[in-house]
Amino acid sequence: MKEGSALLIALLLAVAIAYWSDHYRLVDSPQTEREADARPSPALPPASPPAAPERLEVVVPADAASRAALCEELLEVIRGVDAALQLPQSPAAVEQLTTRRRKYQEKRATLDC
Repeated sequence: MKEGSALLIALLLAVAIAYWSDHYRLVDSPQTEREADARPSPALPPASPPAAPERLEVVVPADAASRAALCEELLEVIRGVDAALQLPQSPAAVEQLTTRRRKYQEKRATLDC
């Protein structure tokens, strides 16, 4: 009985120490100048400029083989966008992907693919 009580008290003491050490670590306590200098302040990442809209300029090739290769490449990109749209995406990402798909389809239509 005494051993069980001693173990229970030791366990409760260990839990209390762990609780209070976490509690005081998470609470912002006033810092001395030395502690404030030793602890680096988190730096904010630089604000990224807004992404420029994607420009797709396709020069119409003169020969049929180049045109077929370009049409196939554009179709491959469209299929990749379709695959990405099957995955869960944020509404902004879905809008961006559908815009990209539409641009590539327009270029394919321009090339008479």
